[in-house]
Amino acid sequence: MTLPTVESLCSMLGRHLSPADGFVAPGREVEAVHISELTDPAAYLGGGELLMTTGLSLPGSDAGCRSYVQRLMAADVRALALGLGPVFSRPPTRLVRACHAANLPLLVVPASTPFLTVSQAYWRARARATERKLADALAAHRTLVDAAAGFDAGPTILRRLSQLVDGWAATLDTGGAVIDLYPPGVHDLGVLRDSAERLRAADTLSSLSLSTDDGAVVAYPLRTSERVVGFLAVGTPRPLEAPMRHVVLTAVALLSVHALHAETALSADDVTRRCLATLVDRGHLEAARSLAADNGLGPVWDAGCVAAIEGREVGGLARVVSQWCPEALGVTLGATRAWFLLPGDHPPPEALWGRLVSVDPLVKLAISELVGMAMAGAARAGVQRRLVAMRPGDSWWPRRVDPVDVRRAVDRFVTQGSRDLQEAMVEHLRCRGNWERMARVTGLHRNTLRYRVARAREELGVDLDDPDVFAEVWLALRARGVA
Repeated sequence: MTLPTVESLCSMLGRHLSPADGFVAPGREVEAVHISELTDPAAYLGGGELLMTTGLSLPGSDAGCRSYVQRLMAADVRALALGLGPVFSRPPTRLVRACHAANLPLLVVPASTPFLTVSQAYWRARARATERKLADALAAHRTLVDAAAGFDAGPTILRRLSQLVDGWAATLDTGGAVIDLYPPGVHDLGVLRDSAERLRAADTLSSLSLSTDDGAVVAYPLRTSERVVGFLAVGTPRPLEAPMRHVVLTAVALLSVHALHAETALSADDVTRRCLATLVDRGHLEAARSLAADNGLGPVWDAGCVAAIEGREVGGLARVVSQWCPEALGVTLGATRAWFLLPGDHPPPEALWGRLVSVDPLVKLAISELVGMAMAGAARAGVQRRLVAMRPGDSWWPRRVDPVDVRRAVDRFVTQGSRDLQEAMVEHLRCRGNWERMARVTGLHRNTLRYRVARAREELGVDLDDPDVFAEVWLALRARGVA
């Protein structure tokens, strides 16, 4: 234990401090030693004391002693030590009965022992405990530094930290997802996600302390330069004392350095992938394929998509894209924008969008249709233009067309829509949106046609900018005999 206990003090002092007859010294920690002759010393106690008295003002009745002892118990006195000699040669029966009734340990200090002997012994023991605590903390710091210098530094630091705090330790990404957790699989991940969410909402220099059913949780941001790259969360059975909090801060510093080293180690690969994406974007496919082969990056696919993102801090968003699709080739444009070449079989965009929003609710995302890599530059320009027109928090990518849904929309349009709107839509599709040609065919003014086509689009409720939807609508109108 970090503090002396009633039991250890009695053992240390021997005949100078011992339990009265019928009492035992408990193993409860003693926060301080205090001397008082007051009948109600509670106002001068902070809780956890060994209280010493000669009994000079001890009440003379059983009821008075019971009240006195009850006040001591309410003040969380750990034990009462009666100094024999000046007033009593042995503990009075009324005090013994009151202490037994309240379960307050009663100790005796012989007449030949000054109270100062007990006080000095307590503070010497406390100093030794503090020295041991500091030595343990120094050893803990060394343990973490050794872990950082070894193989697989990140997980090793977490594993040793969890042992040092007698609890668990976890690293989280900027979205609150758990990266590593030791010991694994035994903790409420909701607490970890809540820790990350609350830290993101606070200043990035902040720490966070939470009380849980299982003890306490502290969390700190992991930073490289001016950017938060993740979080460290630590759970313990009880709140951490100052020396162990400093150990956790050492772990924060080491994990931040580890993250910075990881970024530096990846930078050469990132530059190569950026060059590869740029070559493809500019149409130099053979040069891109040679560069990919020389650097072991795999073949450049024949067809793919282009994604563009914009947010408050593009570095973290770009890492989310890379985690979602490791084959993505990214190019960052300043601090807020980036674009990526994606293989045609990339994962579902819905999963990417959910993770991006968790990092930055105001992020914008646009993904092109599948195109040949020779058209990657044009597709990139298209998604970037679309991104400029989007509002913060919006996303766009080609949704899979369900022909059944399109036919149902056309059926409603033909059944419920006006003949004027149907004719305008048919000519719009037949003329592929050429307003001059539509005006000549119908004899209507272009503004009238634009109004009717806009109304027809609203009633249809489908995306006619999607070529697949465009074709399905035309075929459905032909099938209904309208076109």
